[in-house]
Amino acid sequence: MATLKEIRAMANKSTFASQRRLRRPSSGFTLIEVLVAMTVLAVLVLMVANIFQSSSAAWNIGTQKADMNTAARAAMDFMARELSCAVAGPIIRAGSAGVNNMQFWQKQIDDIRFLALANDPDASTHERAVRGVYFMFDNSDKTLKCKRIVKTPVPLDCYALVNNPSWDSYASSGDMLITNVWKLYFYVYTNETDLVNGNYFTHYVDKLTELPLCIDIALEMLSGDDMMRARTLQSNPTEQDKFVSRNSKLYSTRVYFQNRVGYRAR
Repeated sequence: MATLKEIRAMANKSTFASQRRLRRPSSGFTLIEVLVAMTVLAVLVLMVANIFQSSSAAWNIGTQKADMNTAARAAMDFMARELSCAVAGPIIRAGSAGVNNMQFWQKQIDDIRFLALANDPDASTHERAVRGVYFMFDNSDKTLKCKRIVKTPVPLDCYALVNNPSWDSYASSGDMLITNVWKLYFYVYTNETDLVNGNYFTHYVDKLTELPLCIDIALEMLSGDDMMRARTLQSNPTEQDKFVSRNSKLYSTRVYFQNRVGYRAR
C-alpha cells in the first residue's frame, strides 16, 4: 500500500507530464505539405501566364484585323475614286489631225489600265487634262501596286499610254499600295445584259474604246501573321487553300461609269 508521500509524488509527476505535453512547441511543415503548396502555386502561376498569353494573342489578332480592314477599305476607296474619273473614247487631240481613241484596257483579271481626268503637272510643270493609271496585283510579293503617270512633253500625249509598249515598264515599277493581298479581281461588265447574266469581260487582248458599264472589284486579304502562315503552306496547296478560306476576308465594291458615253469627238 502506497504511502501518502508516494501518492503525492505520483500526482506531481502526472501533472508535470501533462504540462510538458501542453507546452510542447508546434512542429514545422512536412515535406509533403511543402510539395503540395508548391504544386498549387505552380498551377496558379501557369494559369495566370496562360491567361496573359491568350490576352496578348487576342490583342495582336484584333490589331492586325483592324489594320487589315483599314488598309483594305482605303485601297478600295482609292481605286473606286480613280476609276470613277476614267475617260475613254474618240477625242480630237490638240495639234494633230483626225481623232485618237482613249482606251480602257483590262490586261488580266488582276491588271487594269486606263486614263483618268486630272490636273497633275508633268515633269516640266505643265498641267495635263488626264493621266495614265494602272492597278495590278503582284503575286510574287502579294501586294497591290499602283502607278499614276503624266506623260511629257506633248500635251495629252498620255492618251497613247495604253498602246505604248513602254506601259509595261511603267507598270513593273509601280508603287506598292497595300500588302498582304491574297487575290485581286476586276470583273468588267460592258453592258446591262452581261451584268444581269454575270458575263464579265475576258477578252484581255482587246482594248475597249469606250468605258464599260461598271466594274466589280474584289480584294481578298490576310493579316500579317496569316499571310506568313499561308506562305509556309505553299508546298501543300490543298492545306493552303483551306487555311486561306478560313482566315481571309473578302472586300468588294462596284464602280459605275455614269458618263461612259459622254466623251465623243466633235
